[in-house]
Amino acid sequence: MKNILIEKLVLGTVQLGMPYGINNSAGQPSKKEALKILESAAAGGIKTLDTADAYGTAIERIGEFHATSPTKFRIITKFHAEAETNLLEKTPQTLTKLHVSSLHTYQFHRFSDIADFPHLRSQLEKLKKLGLITRIGVSVYTNEEIIAAARLPIIDVIQFPFNLLDNMRLRGDSMRIAHDAGKELHTRSVFLQGLFFKQLADIPPKLAPLMPYIQRLHRLQEKGTFAQNVNATVITLQSLALNYALHNPLISSVLFGVETLAQLRQILDSVQENFDQELQLEIERIVVKEPSLLNPVNWNT
Repeated sequence: MKNILIEKLVLGTVQLGMPYGINNSAGQPSKKEALKILESAAAGGIKTLDTADAYGTAIERIGEFHATSPTKFRIITKFHAEAETNLLEKTPQTLTKLHVSSLHTYQFHRFSDIADFPHLRSQLEKLKKLGLITRIGVSVYTNEEIIAAARLPIIDVIQFPFNLLDNMRLRGDSMRIAHDAGKELHTRSVFLQGLFFKQLADIPPKLAPLMPYIQRLHRLQEKGTFAQNVNATVITLQSLALNYALHNPLISSVLFGVETLAQLRQILDSVQENFDQELQLEIERIVVKEPSLLNPVNWNT
């Protein structure tokens, strides 16, 4: 069971290509460290990476790993959509850089790009027929976009934020609609860019309204155990956040990121075979009254 859950994990590579995250104190890992992280991820059972052209040197690092390793990750990547974008030319170049024969999922970076650039839709469908991509996806932010994407036959995968605060109470209805429409659901922001792990005194004033909810999560974590596990142990907040998403049956993949090898090992060790249903219910009783603050895009505005 644990191996199945680990295969749901998708290692995000933005941290491998550039400094990223509100709680990132380690900065961008060196090339040597980045390659060790990829090697350990493969050895730990992770099958899929998430990347993008905009992630600094991430694609280069993945390609360097693939060039010398018998292991080949499944790749989810996003493209920057413009009127002059030609995915029929770009995709073979991307595959060459990554040292893979095809992409697991090629994603629109924004939902609006689907309507704004119809030529890309036809190009993606052709790439799919050629076997250069397996799935066509879109990254969205709102429940309205999840539902709208669920209605589009071209879309196979919908990626959206989901975590302890951006939870089933907020997302459940739209997630069920998309799942019933046959879409594959991928989630990101499982740790809310590391905000859950910041000392409360260090939370920026702009995000102060979220502090009572984070304090409530700390109280849940302190009293919680994986009660269904024979060797039940007190859980960390990281484990609470990770397993809440992993044990959701509607979710196919859970995206996370790390800056260090130690963090990756902590993540893998945090995966639990069972999740306490009482904890799940407690989490879903949390209703954030300032949902705009759950979107990191709004943190600096």
